Amino acid sequence: MLSEDQIPQIKKQLIEQLDATNLPNKEEVKHSIGTMNSEQLEEFLIQNNLIKRDSSGSELPQLKESPQGQQCVFCSIVFGDIPSHKIDENKDSIAVLEINPVSYGHVIVIPKEHISESGKLPSTTLTLAKKLAKKIKTKFKPKSVEMQTSNLFGHEIINVFPIYEYENLDSQRRQAKPEELAELQKKLEVKKRTPVIRKLRVKKITDEKIRIPRRIP
Repeated sequence: MLSEDQIPQIKKQLIEQLDATNLPNKEEVKHSIGTMNSEQLEEFLIQNNLIKRDSSGSELPQLKESPQGQQCVFCSIVFGDIPSHKIDENKDSIAVLEINPVSYGHVIVIPKEHISESGKLPSTTLTLAKKLAKKIKTKFKPKSVEMQTSNLFGHEIINVFPIYEYENLDSQRRQAKPEELAELQKKLEVKKRTPVIRKLRVKKITDEKIRIPRRIP
């Protein structure tokens, strides 16, 4: 459990990391962090594996640095340093469940490279997002499925989320429980197919004369 003294220190560190970025929406993100209570903050840090003890024994969040030197939680997910509920992947991107969804079935598609502009997203990233949007539509039958880009820690991502009522990226978020994420992962995860090896049927040898191929000199 985070102590009352640690909470403002952790929030300060996260906000300082945001100040070092050029995010267009960083004021909004800073406000969101500032309004988290102790349980929300701790759960967020634990689920994202962001808590690390320093030499004094205090628990402080440590985020993976992007290739540009910024602290980036998405790069940490791509590198496997932060556990996630992955549901699909291609050569340029991975798709994981959003732990703070705006609606049930919210997925984020993350480019494996630290891309800071939506115009530079690989076409395969959009292809993966469209594939997942179609699957979410089929599985959960929402009114529609929205795809929107967002940028946090200088890393561009695509949000794919179902709309059941009037949800959007500015809607109030909630923290998904681990069991909910595990259940969603089972429903949406693309399982790799094991290649089927066909057995070669050999006819039974009879009493008929067996032909032997001629040898080539």
